[in-house]
Amino acid sequence: MSFVHRFIRPRFLAHAAAAGLALGAAQYFGLGAEALMAAEPDRQRPLVITDSKGDRGMLAPYVHRKNGIAYLYTSYIFDTLVSQDADGNSVPGLARTWTRSQDGLSYALELQRDAKWHDGTPVTADDVAFTLRYMAEHPYVFGSVKALAGIEIEGVHDLRIHIKRAEYGLVEGLFSAIPILPRHIYEGVKDPFRFATPEAAVGSGPYRLAAYDKAQGRYRLEATEDHPLGRPRFDQIWIVKMGPDAALQAMSAGEVDVISYLPPDRLPEALDAGFAVETSPSDHVLRLGFNHRGQFQKKELRQAIAYAVDRSALLEIAFPGVAELAETGYFQPGSKWQSDEATEGYAYDPAQARDLLLAAGWTQNSAGRWQTQGEEIRLRLLTDGREVKPARVIAEQLEAFGFAVDLRVMEVAALRSLVADGDYDLTLFSSSTLGDPGNIRRRVFGRGWNSDRFPADPKMAGLIKAQAVAQGQAERQEILARFQHLYAENLPSYMLVNPLMATVFNDKLSAPFMPGGVAIGIPSALHKSIFLE
Repeated sequence: MSFVHRFIRPRFLAHAAAAGLALGAAQYFGLGAEALMAAEPDRQRPLVITDSKGDRGMLAPYVHRKNGIAYLYTSYIFDTLVSQDADGNSVPGLARTWTRSQDGLSYALELQRDAKWHDGTPVTADDVAFTLRYMAEHPYVFGSVKALAGIEIEGVHDLRIHIKRAEYGLVEGLFSAIPILPRHIYEGVKDPFRFATPEAAVGSGPYRLAAYDKAQGRYRLEATEDHPLGRPRFDQIWIVKMGPDAALQAMSAGEVDVISYLPPDRLPEALDAGFAVETSPSDHVLRLGFNHRGQFQKKELRQAIAYAVDRSALLEIAFPGVAELAETGYFQPGSKWQSDEATEGYAYDPAQARDLLLAAGWTQNSAGRWQTQGEEIRLRLLTDGREVKPARVIAEQLEAFGFAVDLRVMEVAALRSLVADGDYDLTLFSSSTLGDPGNIRRRVFGRGWNSDRFPADPKMAGLIKAQAVAQGQAERQEILARFQHLYAENLPSYMLVNPLMATVFNDKLSAPFMPGGVAIGIPSALHKSIFLE
């Protein structure tokens, strides 16, 4: 019987299924059963993690999918210079130590002396220098090296990294985000975006990629020996594609250990079954975006729309029990960067919305429809298939307020094209607020379809620049508090709701969601530190 079929066995066969899982899956992945059973008894069965989406691409830096989960899985295989502990604090990764110069313009790094690539080759300072130079030529989607001014190799395991300006967030930013590459493998690769052979996945992490089935969306990772950050807790980790129903059934049968993301409305089933459940706001906030070069150039018009949208009703109708109201000033509750001072929340207030529109020169005709210069305003609201329900709620609210709304639900590729062409008025999309604040510029002023696409407001842009060169966290927080208030006032996007996320564990392990997100800001409880002893 195949591995897939095992997951639909009746519950009365659960014990037999659990006993046979290791052998059946070993055959599926091409692993000799005798090798699997020779492992230590408490490490005998692999840790099985489900992923409802499946294929995340080859787990190598340039060819994995461009999403946070693909990056997360790849981080099990490729180390960064700086890692994180279970509380999200910066701790040694490939770098044992990092020392900032007095002028803040360079960092001296000492690497782990016993770190090795998965093919047994030692990791050296030359690999780090090569990676940073290589990524200047071949930019990596989840980390930029533009801040670097130069690299000096000072020994086999020692180097100094020079930066263009004294940026405080380099450790939690670039050092924690960039996967280090083996020079002896990548230096001959002219186009890393097409490099997807097994050699591309040779990293230095605690697990190596042993098997990848693209069609089935499955991965088998094997533990490495003598990893400098600790011994892997599990000889193997399997990541398998499985929807929530099958995952809950398989976990009840003892065949699955972790459900990476369970829809919050399914949590009662997991709790009733006695599993450990970890939940957290995702901080991938659902936002209402504006065309700042079209109808909504004036902030008063954006504020009017905010007052016309009833977020509490949206939460109750589209997200009952599975989200919370978002903070409008960008940083969400729980973020170490969020200011304690309250920002404008735009409580539902149609009268205030009407006053703002009238003051801006918009009028209502005899039918109550909004118009400008005698022309009826028809708002083009775009979203993709993931946000259909909240989009319909917002469209209904705006129509009840007097707007004609043209709601268009489309594939992401088409949505990107229309946004790039400016053929819209409003968009509904989700985007992260996690990670080091150094990424705010791209998320607010960037031209991506899921960025705010806000014109470079001098005050906000100045604060983003100032926080990057601040000389400590307290100074950054004070600057970012001012940015937070300006964001709530200017509304580059209107933060609506913050969906909840949930991960389910059996008794093999459990971990909370990492504060601030993993590395680049991935909302997850599956940071690789939980897989190390």
